[in-house]
Amino acid sequence: MMDVKILAFGRIAEITGRTFTIEAGDTDSLKEAVGLRFPELAQTKFAIAVNKRVINGMTAVSPSDEIALMPPYSGG
Repeated sequence: MMDVKILAFGRIAEITGRTFTIEAGDTDSLKEAVGLRFPELAQTKFAIAVNKRVINGMTAVSPSDEIALMPPYSGG
């Protein structure tokens, strides 16, 4: 596990601040750590983007990655 920088958007940023650092080695541990640090987000759905690609499932992360938490969105 290592410290990774997180960019937050929308409602998530209102709770966490625009950027923060959290200890994680993959996206599963990142979700868990975010929920523990920010209990308001424990039951919130959000997308995780790693290096500008929205990911599904567990993905390894490193301190050099650009990681973003994004609220649900819809297009049209």
